[in-house]
Amino acid sequence: MGNRKRWTAAERESVYQKTGGRCAYCGKAIERRQMQIDHVIPMEFYETYKVVDGRDLNDMDNLLPACRSCNNYKDTLTLDKFRAALEHMPLVLERDSTTYRNAVRFGLVTPTPHKVTFYFETLNARTH
Repeated sequence: MGNRKRWTAAERESVYQKTGGRCAYCGKAIERRQMQIDHVIPMEFYETYKVVDGRDLNDMDNLLPACRSCNNYKDTLTLDKFRAALEHMPLVLERDSTTYRNAVRFGLVTPTPHKVTFYFETLNARTH
């Protein structure tokens, strides 16, 4: 994965503005200095895309701003796998966390499983 590049200030600003200073995934407001640049198609697939269609995964159309939490959790996942992992969280919490199960039992937390829509997808829906 030595194909990562250092982003210029102008490139960072361009990525930051894509979602108006918010994480493209959860929608949390982030400061420019806190923003991490996420590769929508993970860099893990860099060589494959380069060979198959000549695509450079460092192109601006493959970059989105992300908060540290979302970027770390997404890691090398595709959007579909990231979405599925998030949607599976309530089941994982129910299975693995006594604290969560107690919070549900005492009405402190109410599970609301649902399909996940990323913040950037809500922006795209408004413009189309």
